[in-house]
Amino acid sequence: MMRWSNALRIRACCWLAVLLFLSLPHGFEAAELSLRITPDAPPEGDKVLRLEDAVRIGLENHPRIRAAREKVGAQQAVLGQEFSAYYPTITFNNFYRTTTASGTTSTADRGFDFYSSQARFEMILYNFGKREGTVQSARNTVEATRYDLTATASDVVLAVRQNFYTYLQARAVVRVREETVKDRELIVRQAQGFYEVGTRPRIDVARAESNLFNARADLIAAQNAVRIAWTNLKNSMGVVDFPERPLAEELTITPARVSLDEAKEAAFASRPELRSFQAQRKAQDEKIAVARRSHLPDILFNADYGRRNSSRRREGDPDTFPLQPTWTVQLSFKIPIFEGFRTTYKVQEALRNYHSIRAQEEDRRQQVALEVEQSYLRLLEAEERIKATEAAMRAAKENLDLANGRYQVGVGTIIEVTDAQTLYTDAQTNHIRSLYDHKIAEAQLIRAMGRQ
Repeated sequence: MMRWSNALRIRACCWLAVLLFLSLPHGFEAAELSLRITPDAPPEGDKVLRLEDAVRIGLENHPRIRAAREKVGAQQAVLGQEFSAYYPTITFNNFYRTTTASGTTSTADRGFDFYSSQARFEMILYNFGKREGTVQSARNTVEATRYDLTATASDVVLAVRQNFYTYLQARAVVRVREETVKDRELIVRQAQGFYEVGTRPRIDVARAESNLFNARADLIAAQNAVRIAWTNLKNSMGVVDFPERPLAEELTITPARVSLDEAKEAAFASRPELRSFQAQRKAQDEKIAVARRSHLPDILFNADYGRRNSSRRREGDPDTFPLQPTWTVQLSFKIPIFEGFRTTYKVQEALRNYHSIRAQEEDRRQQVALEVEQSYLRLLEAEERIKATEAAMRAAKENLDLANGRYQVGVGTIIEVTDAQTLYTDAQTNHIRSLYDHKIAEAQLIRAMGRQ
């Protein structure tokens, strides 16, 4: 009779613990809801940073874009220099010269003073297309640097998007870790209560406490990953002092709408790097033509007008001033005969540079195809992983509910609960990563296709 009384007392304690467990708020449903990527509530006074705002800040502040923009300006200045060949050159010279020579037949020294003030006008009339080719080459180079600026901006946009999604991923993982810590704190309290009434051994409490401390350590690591992700996001935006703020979270998963071949064709037609190489080839074509035309003559026009005079420093010589007017007009026909094979080597240099650009363009074209294919395959992989991890998360949640129920009625063990919690946390984390890996792969594919 005494044994039945003790058994009834134990069962009553177990059911009391079950009722206590059911009355307490569960963290599992909250964890599952957080997995649907509900953004953190922004603190009062903090402005939410949207993706488009982050991209705009990066385009306005990143030093790589400023450097590329300055290169465009420098090349435009080079184009202006080459255009100067269409205009005349006007110079104004003034000089004074004095000489003294000792006579051989006379004891007196002879001295001369020479004064000159002269304006000079020079202009290329025609040089058989060398001037025009040089200007066109500079114009094509400006176009190439503009495409380089566009490529740099695309790289910055991609970096901002990747780090934006990485930060959101880290924040979502923190929410999962926080829910895991709450769940394991609850298990510690339950194990402690069961131990106090004598239904569970002390090892359950020790195991639950160990799991709790491990969960807190994982939470600390996840929180540090958020800080690192924010630092990377600031760096990609090109800013140093930018306080952390909540990010606008719009996680929409859309499947790939283009085929791999269509993505490659779009990339080959739109990638600014490839268009830059095309402009560089055109510029080099003009340089080759200009180098070959160096064998042809130049027709120049020169005109001088000024005043000059000279006088001896002896009594009776005429006065130096006023200076006497003088002018000349000249039409030159300059024919290069031999310059030490300089023109021949200039042609060779231009040809070698052209073939070098062609090889670099082909290499870049292969890299573009590789980037498109890798991004496309990552996108497809992420789509499949989202489906798989979502199913795994549901199964892990059901497994955790069953393990908790078994533990409450005295059938299961603390090891089952711990393994189920770990499985569910890993399933949530994997699902979060698959979601944001999809967004990152989508951004990479957009960049690989030459779009923004």
